[in-house]
Amino acid sequence: MYKLKVLTLIFTSIITSQTLLAGEKDLYDFLWLDPDKSVYVLQNKLYPKERSFYAEIGYLSNTTSTFQDTNGAQFKFGYYFHEEWALEFSHLQYNNSDNTTKESSEIVSGTVPFIRRPLSSTSMFAIWSPFYGKINTFNQIYYFDWYFGVGIGSLTMESNLDTAELEDEDRFETETYTPIQFKTGLKFHINKNFHMSIDFVNSNFESATPKDPDSKSWDNINDLIFNVGVSF
Repeated sequence: MYKLKVLTLIFTSIITSQTLLAGEKDLYDFLWLDPDKSVYVLQNKLYPKERSFYAEIGYLSNTTSTFQDTNGAQFKFGYYFHEEWALEFSHLQYNNSDNTTKESSEIVSGTVPFIRRPLSSTSMFAIWSPFYGKINTFNQIYYFDWYFGVGIGSLTMESNLDTAELEDEDRFETETYTPIQFKTGLKFHINKNFHMSIDFVNSNFESATPKDPDSKSWDNINDLIFNVGVSF
C-alpha cells in the first residue's frame, strides 16, 4: 500500500512538471472542439509590418463647415521601420460647394455668411501601431491594426474674411497654415498585399475671424477617410 502511494505521487509530479514546461510551440489537442473548427492564436501575427512600404488612395468627407459640402481624395504612402512605428506622407485634395444652409442664411439675413474652407493639405506623420487583432465573423478571420499618428505640414484654405457679412460682395482669398494634426485609424488586411483602412484626421491651426480680425484663435477641421491600399 505504501509503495502504491509513492508511485502515485511520483507519477503526479511528472505529469505536473511536464504541464508547467509546456511552451508556445507545444501542440495541444482540443478534443472538446468540433473537428471542423480551427483554433487561431492571437500572438501568431500573419501580416507583420516591419521593413515594409504601403500606399493608399481614398475618399474623404469633411463636415466642419456649416455652409459647405466638402469632400475630396487622399493619397498617402509610408514605411514601417519597426513593427509598431512608421513614417507617413499624406496629401489631401478638397472639393467644396455651397449647400442649402448657405442659401437659406443669405435669404434670411440678406448678407453673405463667413466661410473658411479647405483646399489642400500636405503632411508628414509619425505613426504608432500598438494594437493588432483578429475578428471572427461567419467563420472568416479578419486581421486588423489600430494605429495613431501625430503630424505637421501645410494646410491651404480660403475664406471670405474681408467680405463676410456684406450684401453685395463675396470674395475669397487664399490662406496658408501650419497645422498640428492628430489621426487614428483601422487597417483591415485582405491578404498579404492588399488592405482597406479608415482614417479620422483632426487638423488644428490658428486663424482670424470677422469678429476679431486682428487676433488669432485656434480652429480645427476634421476629415473621415476611406482608403484602399497595397503593402510591399
